[in-house]
Amino acid sequence: MFWYQIKTTNLAISAILIAMALATNYSLIWLPNVKLMDAIVFLITYAFGIKYGLFSAITIWLIYGTINPYGFNLLTLFMVITGEIFYVIFASILRKMIKPVKLLNHKSNLVLLAFFSLISTLAYDIYTNALVGLIWYNSIWLGLLTMNFPYPFGIMHQISNTILIPIIVNSGVYILYLRGVINA
Repeated sequence: MFWYQIKTTNLAISAILIAMALATNYSLIWLPNVKLMDAIVFLITYAFGIKYGLFSAITIWLIYGTINPYGFNLLTLFMVITGEIFYVIFASILRKMIKPVKLLNHKSNLVLLAFFSLISTLAYDIYTNALVGLIWYNSIWLGLLTMNFPYPFGIMHQISNTILIPIIVNSGVYILYLRGVINA
């Protein structure tokens, strides 16, 4: 890969954000499907690029998925790591469409950011729940049904990310822009 091209500042900031994602994952364990991790992966990807986003998504899930209060399952770990890449993909697309200065200067871009948040979360939920259904129930449809029944975990995930990702990404981009870490 392109690891030789990694800037020390970007790596250090990514490491701090990864630690924050892990800390908030463990502290919010009592609140199902409400995590800052997806927003942090989205921010890292948007601010620093796809290689940092992939690194952060894989690192967070390798740690959190292995040392998880709910237990460890290798298939589940594979599903969530590959699913988290949806956030990396959509953040990369958004960065190509809207540069950080435009994101900060035009509040209407927050609506687009919220839309990308919703779509990436919906893609993650459909992908992971379809795989759960296929592997554990032998039915993709049963897996998709359990996404919101009997508990609306999928809806909680989509609503929380649609709110949290725009707030965290916009705030993070603003701070990084003011500090000169990212530019237009």
